[in-house]
Amino acid sequence: MTAPLRAGDPSEVGGHRLLGRLGGGGLGTVFLGRSRSGRLLAVRVVAPELAADGEFRRRFEELVASARAVSSFHTAQVVDGAADGAVPWLASEYIAGPSLREAVTVHGPLPVEAVRALGSGLAEALAGVHAAGLLHGGLTPGDVILADDGPRLTDFALARLWDAAHPSRTVVAAPGGTFLAPEQVRTGTTLPASDVFALGGVLVFAATGRNAFGSASGSDALIRLVDGEPDLDGVPTELLDLVRSCLAKDPARRPPVGAVLRSLAGNPPDAWLPSAVAGMVGERKELAGVHGAARGPGRRALLLAAGAGVIGLVGVPVGVRLSTGEAPGKRTPTATPSAMDGASAPEAVRLGPATTIELGRNDTDSRSLAYSRDGKVLAVGALNKVVLIDPVARTKTGEITFDGAMGYVSALAFSPADGMLAAAYPVPSDPRSREPQAREEGRVAITLWEVAARREVLRLSCPPEGNMLAQAHTVAFSPDGRLVALGRDGRDSIGKAVVWEVSSGRQVASLPVGPGSNGSFGRAGSVVFSPDGKVLAVGYGGDLKGAVDLFDTASFAPIATLALDKTDLFGVTALAYAPDGRTLYGAYGGIAAWDTASKRLTTTLAELKSRYQSLALSPDGKMLAGAGSVDDKLVIWPLPSGRQTPVSTGRTGNRLVAFGPDGKTIATSTDTAELLAAVQIRAVA
Repeated sequence: MTAPLRAGDPSEVGGHRLLGRLGGGGLGTVFLGRSRSGRLLAVRVVAPELAADGEFRRRFEELVASARAVSSFHTAQVVDGAADGAVPWLASEYIAGPSLREAVTVHGPLPVEAVRALGSGLAEALAGVHAAGLLHGGLTPGDVILADDGPRLTDFALARLWDAAHPSRTVVAAPGGTFLAPEQVRTGTTLPASDVFALGGVLVFAATGRNAFGSASGSDALIRLVDGEPDLDGVPTELLDLVRSCLAKDPARRPPVGAVLRSLAGNPPDAWLPSAVAGMVGERKELAGVHGAARGPGRRALLLAAGAGVIGLVGVPVGVRLSTGEAPGKRTPTATPSAMDGASAPEAVRLGPATTIELGRNDTDSRSLAYSRDGKVLAVGALNKVVLIDPVARTKTGEITFDGAMGYVSALAFSPADGMLAAAYPVPSDPRSREPQAREEGRVAITLWEVAARREVLRLSCPPEGNMLAQAHTVAFSPDGRLVALGRDGRDSIGKAVVWEVSSGRQVASLPVGPGSNGSFGRAGSVVFSPDGKVLAVGYGGDLKGAVDLFDTASFAPIATLALDKTDLFGVTALAYAPDGRTLYGAYGGIAAWDTASKRLTTTLAELKSRYQSLALSPDGKMLAGAGSVDDKLVIWPLPSGRQTPVSTGRTGNRLVAFGPDGKTIATSTDTAELLAAVQIRAVA
């Protein structure tokens, strides 16, 4: 699990000799180290862009001091660290063993006695964290290492700092988001009871192999947390009442962590792990050269040490029959008015086998997806970079990195005029700057790239919105490439669409959308220009309400609002115009279609409960694809008939979808069994 040191890596940090790489991520690089006394350590060296942030160093110093005060056998002890050197660093015990997530994924649920011992150890660990005045705030099965002498809680000292340092990582996108507590989702407040809620979810995962609130992502996951009931099927009867109380919606009704510990306390057997999992522990010890009771790497080190590459999945093509028949009980939607009326919808669509392309060993999510106009490049937004893929050869061809980015490249679009790529991403505040705006939170930027030459052409900055969670969500070019528009969170509105003139870099409009002020869950989530370039449509929403505002691009005066009675948590998250401009499609949880002449809703292709978050229209306008559904399926609608055809795409599901410019391929974002971000490409015939 340890990779060799690379050129440029330090040979020692704080007097600890570095032996190899365990992994890396947004906070920095994790090394396997050895102290002067011979003790193995996991040494995290903070990323340079964070090291340059004075406020981050201050928080880091406070965290190191607090974390060293945590005293519990079941936590990975923080043994050393410094915030005042060339780069901040933190050293903790190296724990030899798999993560709980890894062990359960490979070998299935744990037996009841192991679950009891696991819960007891984690409750003790959380009690120690709370006693030191800390909160974990982000406990997931990946934060738990299974050692041969009991479970260990890792990364407890970094979870909150990670979130503070990366405001683009909202609860929607955070790994393990379905282990957050309802109050964290509603208000962003973390309490000791929030860690108890997460503990309950971890126990459900250990006992059943499933997340208590399902495997959905995005707003559907958050809604289930807040309003849904946990799936406790398979939880051992003797643990059922305790787990149910830990997962109470009201923090006041959850037991304190000490009561959880007393409920689970007992005398676990010496060999507390199943033999197969114990074998994994032995393998980790052997690989690290550990003998005796040593300890292994944290969750992110284990996941991020997994290899990256291109995996071709060979399979039988999926035949999709698009007929006029309809399953019993399915409502037939009204046909959408379009210039395609009378045109023949495809009788059948045949999807070829999927090729899965991993983005990289440090990438656990993808936020944006875009084809170039000529179809030779597929761009995917990842952590601080864009991954470039050849969709014909189905191989990864390169990356564009963003040194000034702080988080994921959350929006991408290719210019139809010259193939220039626009990439939007959050940028950190600079507390040392003399410019007041540069010191504020909520800054985002767009970089325009000439992809073929790997050359930055222009960088466009937005004024800050004063909210750490404010970020960019969507970007679009006008049909002639003259304008580029960004959808983002707003300070005094649900969201804003900001528009620039590409040739000069001059901002020409800042258009607030939605009434009231923005909270954590409001956004201008989608922008699109009409095919003639005369209208800019902006989809937005928050708190289960949303709409689409239309603006005249000559004056940027408002034209109309396309209203919806109710939407998903984030409102209208994706938009697409039909090629003739007569119909506008939008994903809002369901899929809606509006007649652009009358400004009236004409069709609902899918209902709100379906939870679609992404859609794409084929270039000829004859097929609409939806992704991010509640059942993790890619769904295709032939137009104008609108009868849906679900396509099973594997257990990992799909969150983003895009048609190639010739309509012959379709790309979706997904993840691998190792929880690494990936893209699947299929032929459409």
